[in-house]
Amino acid sequence: MKQTRTYKTRSLAAACFLFCLAVCVAAGCHAEAAPVRADVRAEIAVHVGGKTFTYRDELLSAPDHTVYEQIERRNVNAPLEEKIKTVDKCLAAGALWREAMKYAFPLLPAFVDNVKAQTDRDAEDSEISFSPDRRPMFRISRDKDGVYLDEKRLLQDIYLAWRKNAKAEISVTPQAVRPARTVEDNVKLTRQISSFSTSFSSSAEGRKNNIRIALGKINGTVLAAGEEFSFNTRVGPRTEKNGFANAKIIVGGEYVEGVGGGVCQASTTVYNAALTAGMRITCVRNHSIIPSYVPPSLDAMVNASSSDLRFVNPFDTPVFIKAQCVGDCAKVWFYGAELPYKIKTVSREISRKQVPQDKEVQDIEHKFVSPDSPAGTRVRVSYGHPEVKSEAYLRYFTPSGAFIREEKIRTDIYGETQGIVAVLPE
Repeated sequence: MKQTRTYKTRSLAAACFLFCLAVCVAAGCHAEAAPVRADVRAEIAVHVGGKTFTYRDELLSAPDHTVYEQIERRNVNAPLEEKIKTVDKCLAAGALWREAMKYAFPLLPAFVDNVKAQTDRDAEDSEISFSPDRRPMFRISRDKDGVYLDEKRLLQDIYLAWRKNAKAEISVTPQAVRPARTVEDNVKLTRQISSFSTSFSSSAEGRKNNIRIALGKINGTVLAAGEEFSFNTRVGPRTEKNGFANAKIIVGGEYVEGVGGGVCQASTTVYNAALTAGMRITCVRNHSIIPSYVPPSLDAMVNASSSDLRFVNPFDTPVFIKAQCVGDCAKVWFYGAELPYKIKTVSREISRKQVPQDKEVQDIEHKFVSPDSPAGTRVRVSYGHPEVKSEAYLRYFTPSGAFIREEKIRTDIYGETQGIVAVLPE
């Protein structure tokens, strides 16, 4: 590498540097001044990674008496043999290699920095791109090794080369730096670790629409290590503007019309998949009556104002969530690092009371009974539900199926509701 600095520039650089070397001064690195000999100047060619970098130890001039004294004291312009002895004294006094070499060769560190800047390269980690609606779902980029040139080793090699010859050359092999995450690492993070599905084949179109929209907003979620998932945050307001339609919802133990009906089936499907994926549930509530699509204590009631489904990814690796409607089924899959166990859910009823007597309503407005029907015709509007107390458990098994342990996760009480029968008045 050609040196293009003028002597004046070198002098100013030397002045800025020499006054900051308190380490070696305090350590007693004072060499006797030696006569300046311009005929013995150190040179070195450093071969690294197919490139050659050249350094020549030029004479430095002093702009004033103070800098001149520092140059003389440190043997900056002395013959190479004297400069090497000065470095030895600094090293013996406990100076680091960079400071010891900089003491006698003030321009050398900048040369080393330039070599490193043109040699060092950061490693590139493999990255995962998750697109659940594409094939393949996971695209994994290649990792690349980095390169690192050890500064201390380079300075030592230069020092040892100059001890043998003033004009020297060395070949340096940089160290390979492995990426923090390789392709192999990321492939292991894309295993299917759980799945769950519920059927909505008997639902009205409005309810089916709401389930599809809710799952569509969850589809493609990537949950980082330690991150909490919120159903309400992810799905957003259940409004017509947000794409949701009118459908049956449960209010006060009864089915009534409301925007967003059916979203609880989406949240329940996500909840059960999260349980068997090992997620840590932080917020879940049961319905006031048992829904038809899952056993008791395995539902997850949500609404925009007071109830959310939340869970945390407890692992130190991410999880990926795929959520879709396949035909008339809501399906949710979790992907991530393979679990050391398998998890199954269990629902147990602790008690169940009798179904209460039906409530009869006179259908004067013919909402349920055709006006052409005979007087006294009865049409069932809804079925009654008994009061039920239930519990849910997680059962852990080894990959080969051996039972490990059982853990109770919740206890719920579902209230009773009367069935409704519409009667055409006589």
